[in-house]
Amino acid sequence: MMETSLVDSPEPASVTSTRAVVAAPVGYLTRIAVRVRNRIVIVPTADIRRIDAEGNYVRLWTDRTWLHKETLTGLCERLDPAEFLRVHRSHAINMRYLRELEPMTHGEFRIRLVDGSELVSGRAYREAIRSALGLD
Repeated sequence: MMETSLVDSPEPASVTSTRAVVAAPVGYLTRIAVRVRNRIVIVPTADIRRIDAEGNYVRLWTDRTWLHKETLTGLCERLDPAEFLRVHRSHAINMRYLRELEPMTHGEFRIRLVDGSELVSGRAYREAIRSALGLD
């Protein structure tokens, strides 16, 4: 009986499953392939504490730093916004590693991560930070 339903089907099973895969939404990155000399290192996004822009490159901060050829804007578009938060035109953070925020004078925040590093947010990102952290 199973064979009959496959034969009577207007399309082969492989075509149907391929269409289902194509129609599925593309997820966010869970790892980033970073070229280092003559090899490629796989960096899990969960290990990234912060990301700094360096021209058309980004510096990924994990237990060490990695230089990856991609703009911060391009990379942030491919990362899960529930995990990564853009806090400055040159910085994004992984919210898992956020320790505290200290409000500053003109709407900026001093951001401290669990590793002790500090960043200052940009004023333009104040509302996005407040919204992501439920401070409204």
